[in-house]
Amino acid sequence: MLEKTRAIVLHNVKYAESSIITSLYTEQFGRLSCMVNAVRSKRTSFPASFFLPLTILEIDLYHKPGRDLQRIREMSCWLHFNSIPFQIVKSTIALFIAELLYKTIREEESNRALFDFLIHAIQLLDIKEEGIQNFHLVFLLQYMKFLGIYPFLPEHNGVNDNHPVFLLPADAGDNEKNGFWQLAGGSLAQLENIRLTNKTRSYLLDSIIEFYMVHFGQMTGINSLQVLKEVFQ
Repeated sequence: MLEKTRAIVLHNVKYAESSIITSLYTEQFGRLSCMVNAVRSKRTSFPASFFLPLTILEIDLYHKPGRDLQRIREMSCWLHFNSIPFQIVKSTIALFIAELLYKTIREEESNRALFDFLIHAIQLLDIKEEGIQNFHLVFLLQYMKFLGIYPFLPEHNGVNDNHPVFLLPADAGDNEKNGFWQLAGGSLAQLENIRLTNKTRSYLLDSIIEFYMVHFGQMTGINSLQVLKEVFQ
């Protein structure tokens, strides 16, 4: 059946001479893998810019539940980015977030709350300028809420046996502790209010990623993590 849905690009793999298999997070069907033919052909209707990390597409596809690979008939860009592909900091953050989503989203069913959160976050990444170096850290914490692993933070809330507990490493100093509480109380819309040094930002990033790894045993390392750190050195 031909269906229409919005989709966020997470990951691509080359297939044969000119095709790709693209992993998408869709509004209607959750995560899907789709075959896209002739992407690398000179006469393609689907330019390479459609498959950059976190690109938001509107697609028509022949959806068959339970099928490993869906086929896309038509697609268009739902949101044309103004800055993400053209600014190294933003494009690196987009690469990191897309890889994180690819390795943590498994559900092949609609989750409108998560999809709306991601659309809003991607739009903010594209338009915001101040405080953008903290975007991925606040995103990591807010995304936890949709994964069911958002922790009780014992220094503020006490311990609750029904929720995971986030603890900074024992060697965390005042800068790291204060920085974390800024992130926990921050929002993607007001990143400019968060003040962190590059050293503190890198420390907190490692700590939060370690928390993810504990709760996603199947999750392998984030390949783009080192690139992200180098951008902020």
